[in-house]
Amino acid sequence: MLKYSVQNKAEAGTYALPFQVTEQESVLSTLIIPASESEGRIVIEVSLAWENPLLNWDIGELDIRLRRNDEQGPMLDWLQDSCYQEGFAELSYEETGKQAEPYVYCLTVQSADRRAVVTGPLIIRGSVYED
Repeated sequence: MLKYSVQNKAEAGTYALPFQVTEQESVLSTLIIPASESEGRIVIEVSLAWENPLLNWDIGELDIRLRRNDEQGPMLDWLQDSCYQEGFAELSYEETGKQAEPYVYCLTVQSADRRAVVTGPLIIRGSVYED
């Protein structure tokens, strides 16, 4: 049964989108599940649309990472996506919440040779379920 849900969403052309992804790992969004809501099965779902800005028949590449706390924190999950023109990536992570402090998730992106632009929509959703 769903106990708690929170999401961050950015539509194409809003906020900082489109976002040119660089060689340096950059934060796209963070998500916080309060300590009072964190006990149970935590599911983090990420989806984002992106494109290859080069369009010269070279494959665009995008590394998507979900980290604990900040961009330097431990990596919880990782996905590498590639496309010639436009891509849509989805990442899902699950863990059991037991600690008495907030769970902080940090969504980061990186692209060698700047071969990715996050265009949106971008959604990061956290749900806590009672078992």
